[in-house]
Amino acid sequence: MMRPILSFLILGALAGSAVAEKIIPPSNLFRDPQFVRDFVGSYGFHSEVEPKVSPEESRVLVKLRELFEKGRFNEAESELVRFIKETEAPSDPEKQPAEISPAMVFVLGNLYFSADRTDEARRAFLEAIRRFPKFRRAHVNLGYLYVSKEDFDKAMRHFQEAVSLGEGNPRVFGLLGYCYLLKQQPLAAENAYRQAYLLDPESKDWKLGLAQTLIQQEKLDEATALLGTLIERYPEDKQLWLQQTQALLGQERKMEAAVNLEILRMKGLAEESDLNLLGNLYMDQGEPQLALFAYLAAIEKSPDLDVDRSLKSAKILNDYGFPDKADQFVRRVRSLAGDDLSEEERVALRLVEVGIARTAGDLDRVGTLLEDLAARDPSNAEVVLELGKHYDMLAKQEEDDEKRREHLAEAKTKLQIAAGMDEVAYGANLALGQLYVRERQYTDGLPNLERAIELKPNDNLNSYVAKVRRAADRQRQREEREAAERAAKEAEEQAEKEADKAGQ
Repeated sequence: MMRPILSFLILGALAGSAVAEKIIPPSNLFRDPQFVRDFVGSYGFHSEVEPKVSPEESRVLVKLRELFEKGRFNEAESELVRFIKETEAPSDPEKQPAEISPAMVFVLGNLYFSADRTDEARRAFLEAIRRFPKFRRAHVNLGYLYVSKEDFDKAMRHFQEAVSLGEGNPRVFGLLGYCYLLKQQPLAAENAYRQAYLLDPESKDWKLGLAQTLIQQEKLDEATALLGTLIERYPEDKQLWLQQTQALLGQERKMEAAVNLEILRMKGLAEESDLNLLGNLYMDQGEPQLALFAYLAAIEKSPDLDVDRSLKSAKILNDYGFPDKADQFVRRVRSLAGDDLSEEERVALRLVEVGIARTAGDLDRVGTLLEDLAARDPSNAEVVLELGKHYDMLAKQEEDDEKRREHLAEAKTKLQIAAGMDEVAYGANLALGQLYVRERQYTDGLPNLERAIELKPNDNLNSYVAKVRRAADRQRQREEREAAERAAKEAEEQAEKEADKAGQ
């Protein structure tokens, strides 16, 4: 029973860990000086997919390029705005107004974007596309803009349009793959990333993106191998180790996943959630001492002690039959917490200590802890449930019949009260039903077991309750038969008495 529970906890830790399947974005393009220069100065127009420029516009573009190369973007913007205004509304009354080329509007959009004036840039790009719908470069740069705003749906549409117009830049394919990945379209993402990788095989971003698409498609062996090549080249990149860990766990290669997390721990890169996952993996592999070390490292790593998460780790150690390790861990949690525990956390910690003492067979300590808890908070649902379980355990071990009956009466009372408390209704109904079954009171226990199933459906419990139901039916039939036999016997005795009276 414990294996499935721990597997669930491994998945839970995976969800809270950096290992979880989060999609890692490509590097920030807009911090890349080469990209910025290419972006702002992108105006080498292709006649079929980008608009023509007039000779005068060509001369302005040459001047702008000189300013771009010197990083004088503000001057470039002023020069371009002045040119556009003079072209569309000449100050010379003898000069006829002319329509500006979409190319110039596009370049102005680039300048706006470089100045982080994204709304103006967006309007400029859209205007350039309105005037020239096949303006490939405008679609590309508008896609970049939408990526910077995290509007990936719109970015994807413009990248798709650019590709249909013949765009072959690996960055476009890579970002298109990223958009597909976010849209949970891993096959399309894989194709886009493979194209980006083909055109730019040295890029870490495209390899990592490809690995993520493979993980989404459960092509885990291929993803593991690809991430391995990246790790060889970038051994200090934590995300690569964690992504490979995820792929390994998907293949049930748990010890290899644990090795990855151990490497991160030795490098000082593992976070609290990673170390908790490592502890869960060691418990799954039957290594409680290594698990204890990992759990201890997790609580030492955390800037703020997560008492709830730490107590879950203690429960795992205890539930797997290692109360000594669990006790050692809880002592460290208590030491780190000091006087900062809230009353709720204090009760939760005491309840974990109750479980540890019970597993260790120290029923006297169990009783002492529960008495203290009951005195502090007699209406606490978990405390009432644990008291019921404690008296049930005492009844099991008691040889004196009178004391045993007393313990059973206490157990039933506490469990009946707990069964009406929503927080513990499932556990209380299950425990009370099992108590009745153990006492061969099947008809009394069946309603509690059926209520437990209603609260938490479970195939194993269904099978158990089906057996109890058959036993309850047999018990009911026997009781009805015995009642009928008693009634018949009493009627017969009454008839004999009446016959004797009549004969007198």
